Amino acid sequence: MKKLAWTAALVIAVALLAQPREAAALDDFEIKPENKLAAAITKLADICFECADNAKGKGLYTYTRSFFNHALMYDPDHRKTRTAMGFLKKRGEWVLDEDLVPQSDKLNEARRDELTQKIYADTLAKRAKAVEPLWKFVEDKNLPMEHRLLALFHVIRINPEHRGAQKAAKSSPDRMWFKHQLDDVADTNRNVWIQRASAGEAVSDKTPYEEKSGIPMEKRRSDWIVFHADIGPEGKVWAEKLTQFGEASRNHVFELIGAESPAAPDKDEQRLHFTVLSERERFARFVESCSGITDASHRKEVATASGGSPVYNPYGSVWLYPRLENDYGLRDGIAHDIAAKEIFRYTGQGAYWLARGFGYFNSTHMNGSATATFFGVRTTVVVDSGGREALPGFGNCSAGWRLNAGLEVAGGAALTPGDLIKLGVNDYTPREMAQAYAYTDFLVNARKEKFKEFLESAYKERTRRHNAKEAAMTAAETLELMYTTLELTEAEFMAAFREWALASYFALP
Repeated sequence: MKKLAWTAALVIAVALLAQPREAAALDDFEIKPENKLAAAITKLADICFECADNAKGKGLYTYTRSFFNHALMYDPDHRKTRTAMGFLKKRGEWVLDEDLVPQSDKLNEARRDELTQKIYADTLAKRAKAVEPLWKFVEDKNLPMEHRLLALFHVIRINPEHRGAQKAAKSSPDRMWFKHQLDDVADTNRNVWIQRASAGEAVSDKTPYEEKSGIPMEKRRSDWIVFHADIGPEGKVWAEKLTQFGEASRNHVFELIGAESPAAPDKDEQRLHFTVLSERERFARFVESCSGITDASHRKEVATASGGSPVYNPYGSVWLYPRLENDYGLRDGIAHDIAAKEIFRYTGQGAYWLARGFGYFNSTHMNGSATATFFGVRTTVVVDSGGREALPGFGNCSAGWRLNAGLEVAGGAALTPGDLIKLGVNDYTPREMAQAYAYTDFLVNARKEKFKEFLESAYKERTRRHNAKEAAMTAAETLELMYTTLELTEAEFMAAFREWALASYFALP
């Protein structure tokens, strides 16, 4: 199970383009290092080149390109990398003369997992040696904090196994998830939360979903959830386990908010409907007949190309889940979906950033992961770009996102909630998701009572406007209500978040 999950975490990461990228603001977090630190960071191009050469020898050309891209982000004039990629220098500029690295892998697919992990095993000693000069900057108490954090980020980027760096980022040594200390309580209590939740009961009668789609399924009903599974022999077992997990996830949402759950409905149409299918053709048939998506072209796109979708009548979600080795990705998606839907119930669509952040936060607590980006994001229309990322560092997990968000705020480059509400759904990259996650983290851990008060106020205002047939709250109005409830301006919010995050996310040596 760990091997499968680790491979998924690699596959899910951010895409790298065929052409080398210029260094982006995110790479230095707008922290300008002093000369010695800058030189040490630039030197990392050498190890990226060596890793690329290792990947190339295994036929993993997508990883080769990614390592090369990283080498050029560290040193745009890295001659070995430029030459290996097919660049020539003409009139002082590097020009791609002939692309020498294939854009797709050439290997026996049955060995992909093995070869992917072998890259990291084969290069571990070299990567460990490459980051030692940088680690000295992390340990230097005379440097400004933001410079020490920048050095820490690049140590982790090249060698996330570095135990000193893990301790400085308050992370566990788990190679897959790199869990942050803030989640220790959840790791301790997760199984108890799940075990004390109801698993409901099996449903024998044919349901409306089965009538409409013509697909017989395993069904289960609990207080808040109706679960359908069309995944073969595993259906009965998964329906029971995932119904219980869904109930536990919903219970935990209210613990996080600090509010009482409403009384459970007595009719199925008022419950959340979750469905999982393992075959594309049957998934498409379900979407066409049961999703409630009114736009025919969008419905067809979801049916033929997506991995999941909201379902509107009755309310819920459906997933296509073809790999049945374990249910880990589904758990991530269910915990995320339940939490996001609860935020939307309180605020309407005006707090999209918070719904996403809270969804990932609940996934971290209930499943120990925020890495299943495919299930946590694509089902809510934010489509990950796919591809390979050779230097994920901690990756898209709780420790990784906190590291990135902490560096952003240390460098004065963090997107504010006001920036996030200006973005469209498809504008959310791991950077935006990390920021939304971190702000949710702050609200739940440092401003819980005010957070609860804000949600209650938003729900009352949403209800009032609905009854008065007035326009729903905009994203700006919802955010202003949050700041008013917190008794903070946006500048004060960011200052408070900065102080809390730097103290809570890091423990520099």
